[in-house]
Amino acid sequence: MFSYFIPLLIISALYDDSAAKTSWDCEPKSISAYSTNENLLKVDVRMERVGRAGFFFTGTVFWNIDMDESVMVQLELYRSTTGAESDYKLTPMSIPRQTFIEYINTYYRDMVIKNLGECSDLPRYEDQYVPPWPKKNYTLTRCTINGVGMPEVLLAGFYKIKVNISHPEVNQEVKAIVKVTPKMF
Repeated sequence: MFSYFIPLLIISALYDDSAAKTSWDCEPKSISAYSTNENLLKVDVRMERVGRAGFFFTGTVFWNIDMDESVMVQLELYRSTTGAESDYKLTPMSIPRQTFIEYINTYYRDMVIKNLGECSDLPRYEDQYVPPWPKKNYTLTRCTINGVGMPEVLLAGFYKIKVNISHPEVNQEVKAIVKVTPKMF
């Protein structure tokens, strides 16, 4: 009986939940948003500092459009070693232009909710998106990126994330800059 117990103890002592954890930390640097029609879609987010080292995103997302095949999403991810505007280069980790419904069933479920689900009231879907998408004012409170669903390894540097949500009546753009540093174990 104890012959099985000792190897189990050794394995559990060596296992530190490091599988699929990121080897990087992320610090938000800036965020901005622009909408062509704030009566239909408006992202209003800002940086919030808590304590000496805690930086978070806080704000609201006003959603007042019908979710259908005309709503498109695209995400471009740029990287820079210096943070200078002229130094940013497009990375292959960008999300190609796709319908919002396709986005909800993949990236939204696998990355967005796993990173922002605990700090927001954004809709959650276990399997596939089930219409309708609620028209309401969503709240984000002290959100940060925990890395779940993201690459395990990222090069240190500055990353610019440009998200574009388009609809025949409105275009919403959100830009965020984060600094990625190696995690100190």
